Amino acid sequence: MTLVLQEDFHHLLTSEPLDNNAPFQLKTYELQVDDPRGISHGYRRWLYLRPGISLLLEKYNLQENLVIEYSPHQPYSCLELGFHILGRDPHLDLRTGQNFIALELDPGESSWKEWQAQKEFLKLDIHIEYALFESFVFDHIDKLPADFRQIIENANSGEMNYLQIGRTTPQMQTILQQILNCPYQSLTKQLYLEAKVLELMALRFEELQDSLILNQNINLKPIQIDSIYQARDILINNFTNPPTLIALARQVNLNDCTLKKGFQQIFGTTVFGYLHNYRMEQAKELLLDAKLTVNQVAQYVGYASRSAFMTAFCKKFGVSPSVYSRKNSV
Repeated sequence: MTLVLQEDFHHLLTSEPLDNNAPFQLKTYELQVDDPRGISHGYRRWLYLRPGISLLLEKYNLQENLVIEYSPHQPYSCLELGFHILGRDPHLDLRTGQNFIALELDPGESSWKEWQAQKEFLKLDIHIEYALFESFVFDHIDKLPADFRQIIENANSGEMNYLQIGRTTPQMQTILQQILNCPYQSLTKQLYLEAKVLELMALRFEELQDSLILNQNINLKPIQIDSIYQARDILINNFTNPPTLIALARQVNLNDCTLKKGFQQIFGTTVFGYLHNYRMEQAKELLLDAKLTVNQVAQYVGYASRSAFMTAFCKKFGVSPSVYSRKNSV
């Protein structure tokens, strides 16, 4: 049995007239998976933050395939940032912990997309209309990679087709979780989500400029790539007491040399550089809780020495843990 979702409200995101004098309110549109047998669940949820900026959250637990049918709508061009939090995307061959940045022209024609049955899938997309995105980068276009810059410079020709796949850093993962678990409502929620979208966009463009990007030319076998992602997951699940590099390599059936080189290639940092960044991001979140002391946070993220933790945190964020906690805790 194949499930079907029919999306006929997407045009609302691109066709509403813009009234700069009218107050703008956060708008949400949601489609629920309707499975008569009740064994598949999920939804597509659009959050329209303001004209030109929207979020799409897709969350599925599918026991059978799902087809999404898109109704005709007005053509539009946009920048899309897609972050795969759980599961695989068969259309782009993306895994958990990967993301993509794309510039595309949507002709507005009716179309469809099929998702394969999978236990868990969670994806967050940011859509920024091209005109708004162009206003962001117009004065900094020379800082963008040549191929990306060429697409922007030739946008008026009607040719817009750019895709680049990258890794989702611990900092990006933290922001994604903040978006998914936004504690606010109404105007505060809208402002909070807008701020997080811009922060995520800034980090992704930093990756676009400075980091190694995962692409189709990596000299790793698919089974080795899976093992490296498994190693990453082991690190995260055991970040307070991580295995040694050799022990980690054995757990994922790789030699330590392949693990080191492959990890660097996929994630743009060393195995324990990734672990360090993850620990620091966890510490940063914990320090927002005024009930926790710096010493408690240090122990939670795996530091036996309070002074070593303070030094690492200060080096990473340019501020001591106690000062950060005092200024930001709630």
